[in-house]
Amino acid sequence: MAPQYPPIDAGAHLIQYLFEVGPGQAGSMGVVPLSHGELRAWQDNMGLDLEPWETQLLRRLSGEYLGQLEKARDSNCKPPFGGLYRAPNLSKKIDDALD
Repeated sequence: MAPQYPPIDAGAHLIQYLFEVGPGQAGSMGVVPLSHGELRAWQDNMGLDLEPWETQLLRRLSGEYLGQLEKARDSNCKPPFGGLYRAPNLSKKIDDALD
């Protein structure tokens, strides 16, 4: 029996929720993925009661975001937040074009 998945657009609001609550929280050695406790406190403060799959997805999105943020320390890797990425050798190409 195949699992029943939520409708494809059902999770769009979770991206907004991720950035309202997190996308991470302070840990003893830096930023860590959102905990169940942090998500529960946020839901209580916002008057929300997320479905279990929504909470699981928020925790996973938090971990994925922070993982990509760590990888983005390498200048050849895109950061998870978009816009600030520069393609490899872009500065050289701009300098060459201006010479």
